[in-house]
Amino acid sequence: MQWNIWDVIFPKKCINCKKEGRYLCEDCFSLIEINPYRYCLCEKMEKRDKCENCKNRHLDKLFSASSFKNKIVKEAVHKFKYGYIKDLAGPLSLLILTHLQNIGAEIDKSFVIVPVPLSDRKKRRRGFNQSEEIGLIISKTTGIPLFTDTLIKTKETKPQTELNKEEKPENLKDCFKIKKDIKDKNVLLLDDVYATGSTMEECAKILKQAGAGKIWGITVAREVDQEHYFV
Repeated sequence: MQWNIWDVIFPKKCINCKKEGRYLCEDCFSLIEINPYRYCLCEKMEKRDKCENCKNRHLDKLFSASSFKNKIVKEAVHKFKYGYIKDLAGPLSLLILTHLQNIGAEIDKSFVIVPVPLSDRKKRRRGFNQSEEIGLIISKTTGIPLFTDTLIKTKETKPQTELNKEEKPENLKDCFKIKKDIKDKNVLLLDDVYATGSTMEECAKILKQAGAGKIWGITVAREVDQEHYFV
């Protein structure tokens, strides 16, 4: 008989109900409302790829599986990133895959998955890039290639959550670089949460300048204030 000493001393418990077995149990996963629509990129939240407000953005579409207002989603993302619970990549990836399937997203093998990168310092401190971990599972499930060394972050920046809407784009200026050829590739740009979109927009700009084709953003959750997020 084989024993995992860590599971004996520190058993896996659901982050929501505390039931032992896994970090997010099936019952609590079922409480997360998966977004049945795709909305535009800006705060208007129209059911379309781009409204007039965001038509000039480099990101072409956005797929967000759930709302960051859901307390289970918010706790899962927080534990994943700051509690270093890498196993949460599984249920968070499942949210994305279910969302893409439910809305009939036309994603094929012409795409590659590019995770939003972390700085080397932050990745060493955390031990992993949360977007890469999600991307790895999605890649294995769909067969879409994962490009982890295409887009890199070259400098440390202030946490976006600490900045206002006007400061966020300036904070990210010139911090992303292309390391691997992406010319003519369609890109699924993957991150955990979409708030103002500053991070994804800066990444999309760099990718487009390097010759990428379509760029579709994919996130676990979207942080919005609108009450009509799910209608």
